[in-house]
Amino acid sequence: MVGTDTDIIIKSGIAGKTAEQIIIRKARIKDVPQIFKLVNQMARLKNNLLPRSMSELYEHIRDFIVAVDDDRVIGTCSLHIFWEDLAEVRSLAVDLEYQGQGWGEQLMNVIIEDAREIGMLRLFTLTTIPAFFERFDFRVGTKEELPQKTWSECFRCPKFTECDETALLLDIAPGYRGPQSIKKGFNLTQV
Repeated sequence: MVGTDTDIIIKSGIAGKTAEQIIIRKARIKDVPQIFKLVNQMARLKNNLLPRSMSELYEHIRDFIVAVDDDRVIGTCSLHIFWEDLAEVRSLAVDLEYQGQGWGEQLMNVIIEDAREIGMLRLFTLTTIPAFFERFDFRVGTKEELPQKTWSECFRCPKFTECDETALLLDIAPGYRGPQSIKKGFNLTQV
């Protein structure tokens, strides 16, 4: 597969490939059926992410990136913006055949860099595997640190009454710790 100038090409070696290349790029409409299958399969098998409907994926396709081996989506992740200073990392999933080869880390690196490029100040995720995100300097937070709007999806979650997820936050801008930072003199123009 030939990459475009917006594709991030991860060459052989990371995944033990010999001649092929795996490309990490923005998701496209044609990727939705494969993203749907991958995310929902991992939600069912691993129980560590939420299932997503086909309509939800089409609606939020611009939030997603994919790792592609030829035309096969082998991994995905999304960056969902909630407010001027807050975005959520969602739907991180890697095909079972490609797990343990660093693709989750590659996807996270691209998502974090994308957040930086657009000027995002803070990321969060809700997860049952906090240790993975702590490798990227996410810190355990409290649900109270996140605005109520971020919890709007919780009512649809099958785990709503018995939530086992941990809130993790990554302050991308040095010294930024949420809206209270601005009240204490944090200068957004220095970011």
